[in-house]
Amino acid sequence: MNSLRLFLLFVLLVWPAAARSSGSVPGPDVPTKSDVVPTEPVVVPTEPAADPAPAAPASLDTAPLSVSGHFAAGVQVLSSAREPSDYLAAASHFQAILDLGVIHEDVYYNLGNANFQLNRLGPAVYYFEKALTIHPGHNSARYNLALTRQLLAQKYKDEIVQMDRQSTWVRLVTAFSDGTITAVFLVFWILLFSVLMALYFVQKPLVRLTLITAAVILGLGSAVFGTLLAGREIHDRTTRYAIVLPDEVEVREAPQASANRAFVLHAGHRVLTGASERAWVKILLPNGMEGWLERRDLGLL
Repeated sequence: MNSLRLFLLFVLLVWPAAARSSGSVPGPDVPTKSDVVPTEPVVVPTEPAADPAPAAPASLDTAPLSVSGHFAAGVQVLSSAREPSDYLAAASHFQAILDLGVIHEDVYYNLGNANFQLNRLGPAVYYFEKALTIHPGHNSARYNLALTRQLLAQKYKDEIVQMDRQSTWVRLVTAFSDGTITAVFLVFWILLFSVLMALYFVQKPLVRLTLITAAVILGLGSAVFGTLLAGREIHDRTTRYAIVLPDEVEVREAPQASANRAFVLHAGHRVLTGASERAWVKILLPNGMEGWLERRDLGLL
């Protein structure tokens, strides 16, 4: 029985990290970064521009550009932008990077900045949230997200509570990226294994006492980060949030446009998603309100 318990404990601690490191069970929202790592430009929104008149994006021959070329061009255009068409052009460069399959927090961060300046506050919130999903320590994205939410709170005076208040456990398992938790867990586990191997060969009492103390500390560290890693895995698999993109959207009681209106949501709301049916997604608010939105009106995190 003891052997079975040890085997189950080994599987609990090692299997999530091994699956992540091998790429066989990827997380839903944090893809592997490209070899090209953009440097974060200092672009802090001040006030969004007035609603731009509908206009087609600037004509750009972006096909020959590499990922780094798109990023550099996007940063340059965004830094010197004065007109809505400039921000549209910058956004097209960053979107081209995503279309190439490259995912990076600074790409989402700058897409958020461009949409903020275009007064598209719903998409701005979505892109800042995506940047923080990939890199929770991205302080510029966190600051700009708070600024955007402040403007939305001033613009819309609704009373609907958002999915912003999370439990302590959820905040704990999402405080760091899954890659960081995995790396720390592996370091603790490798050090623990090394200390246990050393104990097998060392005979001096004082050295053995030191190694035993180190093994206890490393064992506790492995248990803590193994638990966080398992909790992050469960959270990522069972919880999916989304951001409302349009300025105003009607939530339906059933997954069809002809269904009765349940309530109205405004841009930037963070909602919990549930079942999906064709082009519709069921959403849930913390006060128990629920309904259906078209998938195109949501930015899935």
